[in-house]
Amino acid sequence: MRLGSNFLYIYFKGWWMAPTVTSCTTDRDTGTQDLENADDNRDQETGVAILITRNGYKFPCCGFIRRWRFHADMNGNIDAQVWRLDAGSSYTLVGTNVLTANNPGNEENENIANGDRIRVYKDDYMGLHSTGTFIITHDTQNGGSRLKLSGVTSAMTSPPSYDWSPASNDNNYQYAIRATTTPSEIPTFSALPDVTRYNDEVLVGDIVFTVTATDDDLEDANELQITLNSGTTYFEYLNSTNEIRVVSVPPVGVYNLGLTVTDPCDRSSSSTQKITILNRLPVINNLPSTVSILEDTPDNTLIFTINATDTVTDPLTCDKAGGGGIPFSVSVIPSTTDNGVFMDPGVTLNYDNNPSYTLTVRCDDDDDTVDGVLTISIIPNQAPVINSLPDSVSFLEDVNNNTLLHTINITDFEGDSVSCTLNPISDIFDVSLIPPLNVEYGIFLTGGTTLDYDTTNSYSLSAKCEDQRRSDTETFTINLIRNTPPVINSLPYTESISEDLMTNTLIHTLNVTDVNTADIITCTLNSQNALFELSKISPALVEYGVFLKGGTVLNYDITPSYSLGIECGDHRRKVTDVLTVDLIRNEPPTIVNLPMSCDIPESIATESLLYTVSVTDPTNDSVTCTLVAASSIYFLQSGSTQFETDIFVRGNQGFVYDTQKQYTIDVECEDLRRSDSSYFYVYLLRNMPPSFTNLQAKTTVSAQAVVAGQVIYTITSVDPENDNVQYTMTSSSATPPFSINQNTGAISLSRSIKTELEIGYELYISVSDGRNTVTSRTLSVRIIDINHPPKFVNSIQTEVVLEGISIGSSIFQPSISDEDLLDVHTFLVSYSPPEGAVYFGVDTSSGLITSLVDIDYETIPYKTFLLTITGSDTLMVDTTNITLNIQNVNEPPKFTKKNYAFSATENSGGTVLQNPYYQFTEEDGDSVKFSVDCGTETGLLDIDSSTGFLSYSIDYDLDVIGSTAQLICKVHITDNEYIDTAYLNITILDDNDNAPVFQQNEYTFFVTSISSVGTAIGNVEATDNDIGVYGNIIYHLAQEDINNGLFSVSVDGFISSKQSLENIIPGTIFNLTVHAVDSGGNENTTLVYIVIPDKDVATNVYRDKIYYKTFFSFSPNMAWFVPLMMVLLITACVVLHTIYKGYCACSKTEK
Repeated sequence: MRLGSNFLYIYFKGWWMAPTVTSCTTDRDTGTQDLENADDNRDQETGVAILITRNGYKFPCCGFIRRWRFHADMNGNIDAQVWRLDAGSSYTLVGTNVLTANNPGNEENENIANGDRIRVYKDDYMGLHSTGTFIITHDTQNGGSRLKLSGVTSAMTSPPSYDWSPASNDNNYQYAIRATTTPSEIPTFSALPDVTRYNDEVLVGDIVFTVTATDDDLEDANELQITLNSGTTYFEYLNSTNEIRVVSVPPVGVYNLGLTVTDPCDRSSSSTQKITILNRLPVINNLPSTVSILEDTPDNTLIFTINATDTVTDPLTCDKAGGGGIPFSVSVIPSTTDNGVFMDPGVTLNYDNNPSYTLTVRCDDDDDTVDGVLTISIIPNQAPVINSLPDSVSFLEDVNNNTLLHTINITDFEGDSVSCTLNPISDIFDVSLIPPLNVEYGIFLTGGTTLDYDTTNSYSLSAKCEDQRRSDTETFTINLIRNTPPVINSLPYTESISEDLMTNTLIHTLNVTDVNTADIITCTLNSQNALFELSKISPALVEYGVFLKGGTVLNYDITPSYSLGIECGDHRRKVTDVLTVDLIRNEPPTIVNLPMSCDIPESIATESLLYTVSVTDPTNDSVTCTLVAASSIYFLQSGSTQFETDIFVRGNQGFVYDTQKQYTIDVECEDLRRSDSSYFYVYLLRNMPPSFTNLQAKTTVSAQAVVAGQVIYTITSVDPENDNVQYTMTSSSATPPFSINQNTGAISLSRSIKTELEIGYELYISVSDGRNTVTSRTLSVRIIDINHPPKFVNSIQTEVVLEGISIGSSIFQPSISDEDLLDVHTFLVSYSPPEGAVYFGVDTSSGLITSLVDIDYETIPYKTFLLTITGSDTLMVDTTNITLNIQNVNEPPKFTKKNYAFSATENSGGTVLQNPYYQFTEEDGDSVKFSVDCGTETGLLDIDSSTGFLSYSIDYDLDVIGSTAQLICKVHITDNEYIDTAYLNITILDDNDNAPVFQQNEYTFFVTSISSVGTAIGNVEATDNDIGVYGNIIYHLAQEDINNGLFSVSVDGFISSKQSLENIIPGTIFNLTVHAVDSGGNENTTLVYIVIPDKDVATNVYRDKIYYKTFFSFSPNMAWFVPLMMVLLITACVVLHTIYKGYCACSKTEK
């Protein structure tokens, strides 16, 4: 599409004056509404220009044409125009859009990009123009007026005015074209930050801020008008630079400047620029500060000089701020402009009442005030100093005479008289002058004092010493040394005695000591005890002992241990400890061979010895055994030894096995203190029941091979009496699939188990001979070949289907498990909604869900589908519900063309290479970034991340060894989420950037006049740093005199004679300029001198040089030329001989 968009504006003071503005507020259509109804005719002339003056083709408001709709009857281009009436028949062409018809006979749309649109005003007219064939159709019914020009075969350009008076003016013409006008966007200001300036930095002419306005309509660039709405004499707005400038210095304050930005369609917005002018505060340079003065300082004394400055106001006024009761004031220092702090008259300072003062100094510049703090510290008169305190002393609590404890050492700076006291005073201690000199003070213990460590173990005394004004107080600490109590060295301790001990017995001897050997120690039991007593041990009566009282009865079972608290003390303190007395238990007798049992037949009739019980006793006490419960069936009798007792059964008891099979006899044996008991069991033997011969047992059954009614196992048994037996069966399962023949014991399958999952059954078989029944024998049946049901891993699953997947793509593979690894599964599916069958398919053999169409989030009517999939192994099935959620995704940028190639000439770093014209799509309209990867050559090129243009990152020179002439790079495009890659093949072309350089600035060659024509005279050589074709050099001569036809130079630099030199006078020198030219046209020259030597001068030298100028007279040439000729001759002979022999052989073969 091509745009020619121009506007006619009348500029006044940098701004335009547009036609009457009526802004569009919504999209408006202008032109024919039904395009295909206007398809009857077409203007046939060449170079037709149409200006449609019908009201329906007049634009109703100010806006931009964003779309043209039209109808053409052939392919081609047409200029859609907008015209504006000047006066009479003069119109100005406002703008043109070129429309391209690609679909003749149908309505076509052409959208106009932002930046290429035509701005229209109310009452502008629509027009059409074609320099060739006119393609837009029209109708001649129900139309309006038009102006028509023919033969306008040149492009009509704007903004010049055109005279339409030669045009034909026709009615009833309706052209098949319609324009959609969209409103212009409202312009806005970029952020207007608050601006703050100090009053000492604002001058007339200063630029305060540059205003920036933006508009989404690209056509409005440079067309926006900004106006200053606020009336102010301090600031002005400059249209030419968009700047706010100071016209007069503003006083301190806040200024809100209203700004309005307006586009040509009169769409506008307003904002406020806030400008704050702050006062630069005065500064008290030397506050805060601290000054110290003696408390004896006289009144009216200047104690501090204030240094206060201001950038605008000088001098400043300073005073004291508040501070009632502060005996200082601020005033001007006499004979200066400075302010100072003075002590008030009549003031006497007292450090004890006010050790310091805080004075607030306030300075004023007529706009603001600032405060500074001056701290005035009072230096006090010095108090006396107690040098020897704090200190401490320790002594025994038993001291009670008047004793000097400490001598106080005191100094006073001023030498004042000092007195000392205790503060507070004490009844136990005192401070007084030390006699007999009575010069120093001391701390004394008062005589007759009773001290007690347990009551008060330490005293802290405060000694105060003072002169007439101040005092010093320090601490003296007195620590009492405690009188040590006695120590019971033998306790705590544990003694053990037998519970049978009954006489008065010494159990434990106490070992008690006291540091103070003079102390008398006494010991007692803490509480009265009927079993034990504490007394001195006879006969010495020195040590104390713990005794068991005589006649005591001890019992381990009642009290196994006694804890005795013993207290020993001197006249001042006591200690307590514990003696533990443990009883040793008398052990009971032990029945050594019970429990035990015996068997007796149920028919026994005589009294019989069943068992002999054996007993032991650690103390050999007399032991008696009895039955715990009296019995009419059994009895005990002493055995043959002291510790044996016999168990007997009485005769004729009539035992019945079915009534009672077992009897328990509880036997107790005891000495005088304790007993032991145990059991003897009697079991009756009955008539023998039948017995199984093949149980317990196990068997296996195939779930697939065994059918109902088939015998799986037969039970067998024997009966000692050969009685007929019958079988019964129960199972661990409530409904086992087995039954048993009660007479034969055959167990058979009662139903098919092909689809059952039970892995086994426990069958409990009983057999009876009519009297005795044998039960609980187990047959374990294990089921094999079980068909396990298929099972989906997840019965409910939700999967996200990203849009953009193509037809046939795999979406999800449901996972089904089956313990039967060889089973083959089939899958069926149902959809909800049913339309899911259109988009997704399920493979019947694998269950794989695939897409049946390309998935596009925007076109699929449903975003969620439920697929119910059934998996079957022909016997059993399972079902899973899979929900597929269609998810809209960010469409990735994509190169529509993957491979690009171009060539570039080597150049300096920063040179931009040609535009590759990348072809890519970004359906979401996201901004994209480019990057480049050239593999090992990365770093040679830079890429503009926004445009993708490549440039050399360094000076690129192919003549440098290692430089490559071919760059294969990957170009990546990304929208910060996805990335796509294209491939770029760049051929670097060599630039002819070096000229040939001769190895010598000049050459001199000698040749005799008798040399033959064509004699080689000499060789010049130049080099070129260019590699490749630009490094190829050819040579030519530019001769400078009339003899320029005597010599020539070959393309490889060899100079030879072109004519005979016989007539040249010896000694003649020819000057030749030799040009070396590379294939790119760069050249260089060198000077060559050819000398015709005098024959009488150095003849041999020149003869030697000339002698070797001919090929055959140059002996090194002959050294290789003659052997070469010989080799070639021999080779030719061999070849001819071989051909001849081959020809003869062929002739003989034919014959």
